[in-house]
Amino acid sequence: MGWFKTFLIGAAASKSYQNIYNKPILTPPSGFVIRSIKQKGLGKKWEVKYSKETSMNLTSTFTISGGVKSVSVGKDKFYIDWP
Repeated sequence: MGWFKTFLIGAAASKSYQNIYNKPILTPPSGFVIRSIKQKGLGKKWEVKYSKETSMNLTSTFTISGGVKSVSVGKDKFYIDWP
């Protein structure tokens, strides 16, 4: 049982480190607002929630992973910088 507890503590520490230091920097196009960025699992997958400034009550999502530099939403582009 001791190794399992050590594994869980290590996984939690790894996830905390990635949430703080490896979070991608997103630049939304004009007219959009980033609502949240959440890590999915222990890897480099992130879920991004965003809204248009004209309709803040509607939220949409997309998922990014390491190496992705931009995401297109219609004719607009979100740019991603990885640390």
